Amino acid sequence: MTPRRQKSLIKWFIKKRLLHGAPTCRVCRKEMKLTSYKSSDGYIWLCRRKGHRKVSSSVRKGSLFSQSRVHLIKWLEFIYRFAQGLQLLVDKDKIASSSRTLSRMTNAIRKICVAALQRLRRRTGLRMGGKSRCKFISIDESKFAHKRKYNRGRFRSTWRRNSWVFGMLEIKGQRRLPVLKIVKNRSRQTLVPIIRRHARRGSTIFSDCWRAYAQALPRHGYRHFTVNHSENFVNPYKGCHTQHIERAWQSIKSQVNKQRGNKSKQLLKEHLKCIQWYQWLGKQNKAGVLAQLFRDIRKHFKIC
Repeated sequence: MTPRRQKSLIKWFIKKRLLHGAPTCRVCRKEMKLTSYKSSDGYIWLCRRKGHRKVSSSVRKGSLFSQSRVHLIKWLEFIYRFAQGLQLLVDKDKIASSSRTLSRMTNAIRKICVAALQRLRRRTGLRMGGKSRCKFISIDESKFAHKRKYNRGRFRSTWRRNSWVFGMLEIKGQRRLPVLKIVKNRSRQTLVPIIRRHARRGSTIFSDCWRAYAQALPRHGYRHFTVNHSENFVNPYKGCHTQHIERAWQSIKSQVNKQRGNKSKQLLKEHLKCIQWYQWLGKQNKAGVLAQLFRDIRKHFKIC
């Protein structure tokens, strides 16, 4: 890339507030200038005013890219692919020199998404549903565990872990808002408090006939409809079903398995939060998922 294009790229990152603007010299307290330099970015912030030695600073200081040597154009391509949901499916040779570097880039973006979701949870509580008849909540639980093909291959200690994930999915037209929680068990004492925390009173809830919430939900002010999967997949009298969340489990497990996100309980938890970020924040942004990711990066690194 030519020096002119490199400078334009840095200015574009500053304009999008992915990089900090011109810093202040710590000696003379005046604005530093963008100067050509032999580095991976081709430019640094430099102050050469008389009266003190030259003071320099990296253009990446205090940003997402400060601990990385990957070129900014490669970072931009990776962020775009992450926003599209591809993440580790990208060819590592085109982005990073090794799979370890690519993994670190993925972890850095994932932590930003998790932090953004936590801010949303503190602000709204991830509340869903309501008395409106045009939306309802489908609930279900699913096991996330390693599987050996034909019972062959290594049997590691992590494969013995049985992680149950309880899911709540609000359906309103084409909008889907999930809440995914890793739970120790599927008992009433575990699941009902989660439902009460996230589902508004008076919400319509569809589920199967699992005994943990079969009789408990109407007592807390919910309109609860069930379907008996041992007889049919759609309730022939009420018309309720759990096909939406069953289909969502297939997509969620496929995404987690492709990214090898079930190696540990903590990694699985982060992947589930990324999926929630994509639906609650990414797809709800009118400018697109990429614009929301840029916004969360700016907030995380406090770039004004």
